[in-house]
Amino acid sequence: MSKLFKALGAIWLIGGFIGGVIVFIIMEGNWLTGITWLISGAIMGALFYTVGEIHEIVWENNALLREVLHRLPQQPGDKKPPLGNSRANLSALKDYKMNAKD
Repeated sequence: MSKLFKALGAIWLIGGFIGGVIVFIIMEGNWLTGITWLISGAIMGALFYTVGEIHEIVWENNALLREVLHRLPQQPGDKKPPLGNSRANLSALKDYKMNAKD
């Protein structure tokens, strides 16, 4: 997937440059449109390439973390103690009456 993003980034970058030059030639010297194509191609190419790099780094970190966790020995303190009965004891409120101050 990271290779796909990097390839899309390169395609956007090259396509933006070629598109900017072609639009400049077709529009007979309209610099604004040509530069807009160049800048948008560069920005989109950089974004796609950066997402590909981030994706690659995340997958490498994921693989390393799984390897480290696999190599760690199981420790007796890793198991969580049972929670037990979590119900509140409401017997003290059985005959409670609300006053005007409450």
